[in-house]
Amino acid sequence: MSEGLPETRLPPVTIVDRRTVYDAWVTLEVVVLDTTVRGEPVRIKREVHDHGNGSAVLVYDPDARTAILVRQIRPAALVSDGSGLMLEAMAGIVDPGEDPADTARREAEEEAGVIVGDLEFVGAPYSTPGSVTERVWIYLAPLKSRLPRDTGGVAEEHEEMEILEVPLRTLAALADAGEIIDMKTFILIETLRRRRPELFA
Repeated sequence: MSEGLPETRLPPVTIVDRRTVYDAWVTLEVVVLDTTVRGEPVRIKREVHDHGNGSAVLVYDPDARTAILVRQIRPAALVSDGSGLMLEAMAGIVDPGEDPADTARREAEEEAGVIVGDLEFVGAPYSTPGSVTERVWIYLAPLKSRLPRDTGGVAEEHEEMEILEVPLRTLAALADAGEIIDMKTFILIETLRRRRPELFA
């Protein structure tokens, strides 16, 4: 239990059955749980989506007071809002046996053509813990150098991205207006804003 928080009084939950119903780029399981609600025993069925864990990095230039991000169309967001256009920190799936920090460095280079300096760990939150197993390791990193690159992503992975360098003050204004709609990017902007407020002045 985290220091400073009270012990939980929630009832135990037991997995009594797991069945894979789809297995491709993602895996979908149906999970049956036994627990109690208000003291009464209940059996709950839930769908759990797994595609591995992720890693993301917000790369910023402390001298120029800018951040380097990518913009792309995301299929789930496209289905949801009809646009799907997302401004994001660079991110990707952690390969088996790969350190999430190495994933962050690799994705920054592949997606935006940037080499990062020392990574500053922010956290490893679950993205959607009610139905998705994914945790995303998130980092801040100063820009170290750039590779010649006009577009982002890896063609073999069907990625098409725009590389944008955005003033940090603009990012803060977008966050305040509710226009940063990718959660990991929002968290990273707000963390950098708290840790390095002078970059947003």
